[in-house]
Amino acid sequence: MESKKITPTILAISGSLRSPSFTEKLLDTLIEGMGEVDVHKFYPHKMKIGPCTSCYSCWVGKNKGECVQKDDFQQIYDVYKRCDYFIVAAPVYVFSYPATVKNVIDRLFINLEPSQVTMEDGLTNHPHRYSPNAKGVLVSTCGFPDMENFTLMSLHFKKLLMHMGLIWAGEVLIPSAGAANVPHLLDDNIEAVRQAGAQLVAGVISPETMHAISSVAISKVDYRDMVNASFQGGLVGKARTIAIGMKALRGKDRFKKF
Repeated sequence: MESKKITPTILAISGSLRSPSFTEKLLDTLIEGMGEVDVHKFYPHKMKIGPCTSCYSCWVGKNKGECVQKDDFQQIYDVYKRCDYFIVAAPVYVFSYPATVKNVIDRLFINLEPSQVTMEDGLTNHPHRYSPNAKGVLVSTCGFPDMENFTLMSLHFKKLLMHMGLIWAGEVLIPSAGAANVPHLLDDNIEAVRQAGAQLVAGVISPETMHAISSVAISKVDYRDMVNASFQGGLVGKARTIAIGMKALRGKDRFKKF
């Protein structure tokens, strides 16, 4: 008798407030690469989710493990309890998460027990009410061309996963996100994101794939000039923006060699 195939469950937090959103495009591409999955995507900025008030009612109240705020966060938490993948997609906002995404992360406080225990590395943690043993992936974009701008978000996400008992399985980070406005310039990056989805199902996203995702085929100098020209506006600014974009497309294959 054949065993019934279980479809993995994805909890995806789509945190970009833009529409259309390049960050969400990366999220959707990653999920496409994962094949047959049960996707639960949430948009915190479109939901009624109050901030954690640190009232400790979920720790010491009559209804332990329940939040006194009866809002839309419960929808997210219900999926979190049973998810196989925890994916947070959010653009860099002043070197961190958008406030609506951080709000969701703060509300996960409800999943922690009040007692303090020691982890294997000697650090202090709280026991978890639910431990889905899910793989976690951060998807992010940044308008600056420097990878260093992802540092705080990346470290925070890894720290969150460690303390929630989840497994870090890689990250999808694209700097110079304004380059997405140049048609086809980021096609290879998008394809690498799709490959990352397939790798995620098999295990984790490889360092080589993460590097391919983050390698945008435009120099930092040209990118900054293109962004400045775009914000300059007018016919001169538009012409300059197009010219730099075309230059990047012409040099795309050469850029990939370095």
